[in-house]
Amino acid sequence: MVNNYSWYGIDFGTTNSAASSMTGDVKENVRQINYGDDEGRPFPSLVAINKKTGKVITGREAKTRRNELEGEYSYFSSIKSIIADDKTIEIAGKKWTPIDIASEIFKGLKEKIGNERPCNEAIIAVPIGFTADKKRNLREAARRAGIEVKMFVSEPTAAYCSNYAALKSYHHVAVFDWGGGTLDVAILRIENGKVYELATEGMQIAGDDIDMKLARKMHLEFCKKQGISKSFDDVDVISKDLLLGRCEDAKIELSDDEDYARINLNNYDELGTVRSVLEYDQFKELIEPEVNDALFCLKSAINKSGLNKANIDCILCVGGSSKLRPLKEKLVDEYGKDMLYYPQMVMWDIAKGASLISMSSGTYGLNQNLGIMLSDGEFYTLLNKGQLLPCKEKQISVALVTDEKFAKLVFTDSKDERSRSFIQYVKVPAGGFYEEQFIISCFIDPDNLFHLKVQSSRFMRKILHTWTYDKLKVFYDLEGRNS
Repeated sequence: MVNNYSWYGIDFGTTNSAASSMTGDVKENVRQINYGDDEGRPFPSLVAINKKTGKVITGREAKTRRNELEGEYSYFSSIKSIIADDKTIEIAGKKWTPIDIASEIFKGLKEKIGNERPCNEAIIAVPIGFTADKKRNLREAARRAGIEVKMFVSEPTAAYCSNYAALKSYHHVAVFDWGGGTLDVAILRIENGKVYELATEGMQIAGDDIDMKLARKMHLEFCKKQGISKSFDDVDVISKDLLLGRCEDAKIELSDDEDYARINLNNYDELGTVRSVLEYDQFKELIEPEVNDALFCLKSAINKSGLNKANIDCILCVGGSSKLRPLKEKLVDEYGKDMLYYPQMVMWDIAKGASLISMSSGTYGLNQNLGIMLSDGEFYTLLNKGQLLPCKEKQISVALVTDEKFAKLVFTDSKDERSRSFIQYVKVPAGGFYEEQFIISCFIDPDNLFHLKVQSSRFMRKILHTWTYDKLKVFYDLEGRNS
């Protein structure tokens, strides 16, 4: 049977990226396919550009050949963290922006997918708090690779959707997504086929930072053994990269119940051959601050949701760093072993979840009211909770009840101060006329960004103020039912 359809999801990661598809003849008869490198692992988010010719190498090849290519090629990693930057870098007579570099990662993934069922559109999973500028630039990077972004989904929501069959009996789920670049925690409520994000928290310290910490510790040990004083920052790039790679391997070994890991390198900078053993207890103590910060992030998200740990039914652990043994031990001590759920294919879960959302008829909806506080203290709703997203522009008119030269507008999501998630004060010029009319327009775009503008009848409908808000509370309707 010839497959007729493929629905794609992409996890564009700081350290690694992955694509997944649900492919089949109809939606009821599909199979999941993962796309990464040739070794069946996610695609390293690494781009190398030849300094003379401009030739580009990405992914696993760029990573494994780094020692060989470092002199001829400029290397770029963690592109997602700088995707909103406007700086340019000139290489081989061409000016490269972060969008250009990110586009090469999308091209590499698209090449791995192949031409039989090309990836021309996809849903992309992004971290919680991913700004509007970052979404816009990531959308452009994908477009330059020939991939249209259908929509963005939060990584925790994608992770949950990937494991919906196993977790659908739970009412409150904490998604603990700790990868190479960030930690994202989301507290979800599942009700009538809808996934509500009750609260979110994030942390910028993750697996890459732990690798660096281990590398600096090992470097210091090597220097002490040989009586050499040299800063790790002054080590040549190739040696530094070798040590970081070996420390990453050691981290994985020690998380797989090994009691120690050997860190051996030949030709390490001017130190030559270096040898060391990293024992588990030393590793555990070394990364204890990062583990404690991650646990605090989880607790903070639970508290922000208005729940406590007794109300959490399950902690879904995804991302490579969530498998760290010191973290697992503390999670078990704090929450109990039965509370933790680790998917079998943890590296592919977010991309898989995005592809499932791409295949489904589900929709996003607004999980809060958005409106304006009137002069009498009442709350006037602009957009109602349950509004499906994106939504078209809505307009209302309000009248100034004084003859002042400025109008003071207050935008929020609730009259009750205790339940508000934001409040925005806006001061716009007025004509000084009683009952002057102001036109307020708002809509939510496909990136779940709230747009608002204020115009005045006294200023020929000139736009007096614009405002955007990118931290909306949303829900995802897994089954596409009306909210």
